[in-house]
Amino acid sequence: MFEFIFKIWYLIAILPFLIFLEGNDKLSDFLKKKNIYSDWDWYYGLLAILVILLVILLIMGYR
Repeated sequence: MFEFIFKIWYLIAILPFLIFLEGNDKLSDFLKKKNIYSDWDWYYGLLAILVILLVILLIMGYR
């Protein structure tokens, strides 16, 4: 039973975070290759996602 709960927790909590970190690394490599921005860290990506989420929630009417 614990293994089943752990797998569900892993899919909900840990896996999206790991996918976010991997996608952020790919974005950082792309930006460095194109000489757009050479100092991209994971918290910039997190900040961008939070701003997008804020805009979406404000448009939908949440306060």
